Amino acid sequence: MKTILKIIFILPLIILSQENQVIIDGQFNDWENIYSINDMPNENYEGVNFTSISVTNDNNYLYIRFQTENEIDLLDMEFNGEELYDMEIFIDTDNDAQTGFIPAYNENIGCELGIMFNGRYVWYNEPNPDVQISLYDVGIFPAPTVTSNQFEIAIDLKSEYDGSLLFPNPEIKIQLRDWISGDNIPNINSEIIYTINSDPTEFNSINLDKENENLIRLTAYNVLSNGFNDTERVDKLKNTLFALKSDIFAFSECSNTSTQTVKNILDEILPINTDEGWFVIKKDNDDLILASKFPIINDWPNESIGIKKMHPCLIDLPDEIYLRDLLVINAHMSCCDNDTARQEQADDFVNFILDAKSEGGVIDLDEDTPFVLCGDLNLVGLSQQLNTLISGEIINTFIYGTGGGMNWSNNDLAYASCLHTQLPTLYTWRDLNYSVGSYPYGILDYIIYSSDVINVHKSFSLDTEFMPQKELNNNNLNFSDSRGSDHLAITADFNIPILLNENKNGNIFKKVLSKINILGQFKKSEHHLSINIYDDGSIEKNIILKN
Repeated sequence: MKTILKIIFILPLIILSQENQVIIDGQFNDWENIYSINDMPNENYEGVNFTSISVTNDNNYLYIRFQTENEIDLLDMEFNGEELYDMEIFIDTDNDAQTGFIPAYNENIGCELGIMFNGRYVWYNEPNPDVQISLYDVGIFPAPTVTSNQFEIAIDLKSEYDGSLLFPNPEIKIQLRDWISGDNIPNINSEIIYTINSDPTEFNSINLDKENENLIRLTAYNVLSNGFNDTERVDKLKNTLFALKSDIFAFSECSNTSTQTVKNILDEILPINTDEGWFVIKKDNDDLILASKFPIINDWPNESIGIKKMHPCLIDLPDEIYLRDLLVINAHMSCCDNDTARQEQADDFVNFILDAKSEGGVIDLDEDTPFVLCGDLNLVGLSQQLNTLISGEIINTFIYGTGGGMNWSNNDLAYASCLHTQLPTLYTWRDLNYSVGSYPYGILDYIIYSSDVINVHKSFSLDTEFMPQKELNNNNLNFSDSRGSDHLAITADFNIPILLNENKNGNIFKKVLSKINILGQFKKSEHHLSINIYDDGSIEKNIILKN
């Protein structure tokens, strides 16, 4: 008997989904109240074994989440030369089994769109069969970019190809299959019949303003192959930097770019009005340049005592305002399928931070000195690399030690959720000249920080091609400015512990003048009081005073 499962959103679920807008960021808490279909275990141990699938939508995107028994790579078919995965999402965009591609194993679905994730293309079967188009043509945003046992995908409901709307009807069918294992979800001769509902949920856009002058704004930006030297791209990069107005910039892919070039640009577009102007430093024989409004009092460029593919720099924050200085580690980890090198670099980072937190060795930081790892980490392979950076779990223990907790309190570090300012997606890279087989939007760049001593007030990525004209005008930006690089500039505003006035002591009660949600977005406060007390021996340590 054919089983048809129809997903119906009742009022309580609609309310919950409005409160928990689905965000494509590789985190999954926002799916908790969305109905899921579970699958029986597959006895075929090759390929992918699907365990559940969920579907929802808003007015702009169709969202699909699926889980698997084991970690898989969503965007590559092979690992170490062995073909492991070949997944396809069948979408019958008119709910008509007589149109589109009809798979031999299921005559109940006529597939207009077949999304081949591991091959990185889409079968478009309307009006002609077997046309291959790019993932970008369908507006597909997947996450995470590293291996995982669950993924979430946004598909643009307003996408068009060759003048035709790809989702012309509100009722569609969906089935997910792995061609190697033969596993399907739902199972053979079953499919999801899903009605695309009108949903007034609107993503709360993120403005570019820094909300408080004492926040430290940091931007990491891979400027693509010496972009500051490229006369056709440098103005785009300048416009982006001017709009962000950051206090610290961590640049990469600057191997043939001089510090003077970067300093001249920043002194021109973001003058500090001091004799020194911007402080700029470059790692020897590398592509990493760090620029700061504040003096750089020490750095560790030598990889024999520093970190492979990274450049730690200690920033001298003004003593009259801040309790501690700031260690910024600019990074550009190894690219592409080089998982081995990236793991070594992650292990090396952990070793350096653990050394910094203890007496002796290469570096001794004052206790509770905040630190930030930022840049193009190229995390496109095994998830262990990200896990190492966050948790301190070293894999190459013979070389880099046993590892340990990364925060000053020895728990995990955090990373900023640098969402797009206008879209419910997190991506930091895209292919500017995409074609069939191109990798889709991905999360390659990170801002990872010591979350027990500092916190993020706001974070975002900037892609001008998705910004409305009003926002472009307000920030002196042009539509194509983000095409200055294939990477996006990612930015975080940090609350760093500040000094209190001498007449401020004891427990400090203050109104919550602002708060942020889990997306890093600025929200108006509710009317209540809270207490900020920190555990460094002084209850005055991390009080952030608002004007």
